[in-house]
Amino acid sequence: MTPRRTTASGTSSWVEVILRCDAADAEMVADSLRIAGAEGVAIEPAILLDDDADFTYTERLDVPWTVRGTVPAPFETAARRALRRHLAALTLQGPLGRMRVIDVRPEQWSEAWKRFFGVLHLGERTVIRPTWERYRAKPHEVVIDLDPGTAFGTGQHETTRLCLEALEGVVAPGCTVLDVGAGSGILAIAAAKHGARRVRAIDLDASTVAVVKENAERNGVAQKITAAAGTLGEAWPWPRTSQAKCAEVVVANISSIAVRAMLPAIVEAVKPGGAAVLSGFLAVDAGTIVRAARRAGLHDVTRHDGVEWSCVVGRRAK
Repeated sequence: MTPRRTTASGTSSWVEVILRCDAADAEMVADSLRIAGAEGVAIEPAILLDDDADFTYTERLDVPWTVRGTVPAPFETAARRALRRHLAALTLQGPLGRMRVIDVRPEQWSEAWKRFFGVLHLGERTVIRPTWERYRAKPHEVVIDLDPGTAFGTGQHETTRLCLEALEGVVAPGCTVLDVGAGSGILAIAAAKHGARRVRAIDLDASTVAVVKENAERNGVAQKITAAAGTLGEAWPWPRTSQAKCAEVVVANISSIAVRAMLPAIVEAVKPGGAAVLSGFLAVDAGTIVRAARRAGLHDVTRHDGVEWSCVVGRRAK
């Protein structure tokens, strides 16, 4: 057995084998890569995006699909020839493209990030500081520390930035906040640092719970934030606590489809006189969200557009 090559830093070295084939042959080609020693195989369908709906696409069968396999290095000449012979012996429904083999060099992603990520100022008070950057905060500023080398939202995406700016205007000292679709927890952390006494952070992806806790700990607000897997409705994670009127501020940075579907539950979760901050949708859809928010019971509804994305803020009647 050929020993796996390692780099000077001790990390493993890999090669990526890439093939393009007919959609009907993709599984067979993927199996061939596994037989050849691939430890990870991915089938990438050709897709046609639906411009009228978020996250909706159709798999195209009239153009080649891509199959990728990650094989421990060295993937030597004899092994490559054996794979080619195996592929040539398959009974395929369509032509098989030329096999490409690419060296995958281990990257120090957190180091690479440092070249492109600096201190970020948002709104009037919010500052996002990479952990390697020195920054002397002004008395009125709220600084969120992050390390882009981890799975932490950076604040670079417009929807995150718009929500962070909106939270400055609606989070009052001592209030309670619910973050729906918390992800990395950046919005929950911002709310806690702006003075919220308790923040609940929920996300359907259970793996985010540990991420939220880690990032809250890094920012010194872990005692204020409770994270759990779930969402509003039947998946509410705290059965002994009513989700109705549970927070003065509810922030939901999710997709436009999810915002529209969840608006009644979001508004119900806002305490009388409290605010809802909604984002995750394009500016062209903001008018629809504004109308839906008013129908759901919010008033003083305003929209805040970025270059492509938007944020809508509204209040529940007292």
